[in-house]
Amino acid sequence: MKCSRLGLRCTAVAASGLIAATTTLAASTPAGAQTAAVPGPVVKLIAAQKNITVQSFGGQVFFDPGIYVASLNSALVLHVQRRSYTKPVTLTQIIRLPDGATKSRVLPGSMRRGFAGLQGFLRLRISKPGGKTVSNRRMLFCPDSFDPQRVSPNSPANSPYPQQCGSGDPFPLSSVWAVAKGWAVDPFESEGAFSQLALGTYKVTATITPRYVRLFHITAHDATTSVTVTVVKGTGCCFGHSRRPVTHGTTLPTAPAVPLLRNPPPSALPDLVPLPSWGISTSSPRATKTRPKRDLLNFGATVWSGGSSPLDVEGFRSHGAPVMKAYQYFSRNGRIIGRVRAGTMGFDTRHGHNHWHFEQFARYRLLNSTRTPAVRSHKQGFCIFPTDQVDMLLRDASWQQSFSGFGGDCGLPTALWVREMMPIGWGDTYFQSVAGQSFNITHLPNGTYYIEIIANPEHVLRESNTSNDESLRKVILGGTPGHRTVRVPAFHGLDPENGSGPIF
Repeated sequence: MKCSRLGLRCTAVAASGLIAATTTLAASTPAGAQTAAVPGPVVKLIAAQKNITVQSFGGQVFFDPGIYVASLNSALVLHVQRRSYTKPVTLTQIIRLPDGATKSRVLPGSMRRGFAGLQGFLRLRISKPGGKTVSNRRMLFCPDSFDPQRVSPNSPANSPYPQQCGSGDPFPLSSVWAVAKGWAVDPFESEGAFSQLALGTYKVTATITPRYVRLFHITAHDATTSVTVTVVKGTGCCFGHSRRPVTHGTTLPTAPAVPLLRNPPPSALPDLVPLPSWGISTSSPRATKTRPKRDLLNFGATVWSGGSSPLDVEGFRSHGAPVMKAYQYFSRNGRIIGRVRAGTMGFDTRHGHNHWHFEQFARYRLLNSTRTPAVRSHKQGFCIFPTDQVDMLLRDASWQQSFSGFGGDCGLPTALWVREMMPIGWGDTYFQSVAGQSFNITHLPNGTYYIEIIANPEHVLRESNTSNDESLRKVILGGTPGHRTVRVPAFHGLDPENGSGPIF
């Protein structure tokens, strides 16, 4: 079953009446060192409109006040990175200078909440007309947005930066948080503003907190703005469901006529890497007429692609066959230079799938303490799809991806051709929590085991590096039949099963 991305609420409120400004940003230097003024972004809060009306359903109000964080003069760019799992995560601001060069400065690690965004960036205060505070809370700020907004006609036509912070997998390596020059993002897009509010009028004030005001040299005027919110009784049913914009169908490109290339150059190859398994737990599904009661070990698994080229696998049907012949395509500098036969694709009709699977992408096994196979997962086919950012600071990483849906990307049952891709820096996560995909540990004795994830197990895909195609995560099974337990030691200090370590 594919691990889905978190649904984020998007808004489409355009800001207006903005006059661009210019300022300088003092470079952060070690204690005692002299500081120098350098150009930097002008960070500013903008209210799209000063008065809005929202509906209340049973006292519950969900609203977006239409307050944006804008970056003027230059882009606000932050790099979040760990060099390895044994190294700390760093947060660095990248400042573009007038001559085109860049300057970097390391920011306090306490500013970030894992890979999810800037901790306590905003304070949101809701008050009654007389000034009495109804709600007062700090908010996380993710500079990456599914729906960034241009703030004036002079803004660049497009924002090149990623559209989400963080990752569903707890083992990312790097991320880029940014607001493009002349663009603004809505911090409420991911955080929202759920409140218990009676009918009436309120003042909603957003303020950038003092530490960020000092750090980014934000003026007092730019650091706060307010909106008057009128709460009325809701009509109809419930809250409107938000969803990402639907992309209407377009003609898919035809497969290029390129030669067979049995020995592609390393510069045209991906590098598939399995991350350590995560989200590990046990379960004991009820017995059915056809299945006795079992004990299962559930886990999440991510395989990501590095290297110098994306993974591009395409299947073609011939003579009405139920199985497609698959080909791997190779590209260099954005141009496809060749292809080679690479396994097969089959259509999976099971619930939660209903799309074409590339059948040789990965394999999962549970090894015993001597690291010999004890149980194998029956998971065999994969709809290759970029679900998680893993390393956005790779030289050729793709920062933006299409989210047109697994069905659209992995084909309909009547398809003649299916293209499944993994861009550089992205991973594909599956969560094995259903019978046949999770490990059946009913008859396994308690003790130490290892969850093994193998990428490209049959070596049908060409890679630039095959020495990193395997990952292991240690687990310790205990308990009694029907009540099995699992203990998962931390992986280089990262302990997602027990909620400690960096937040992802």
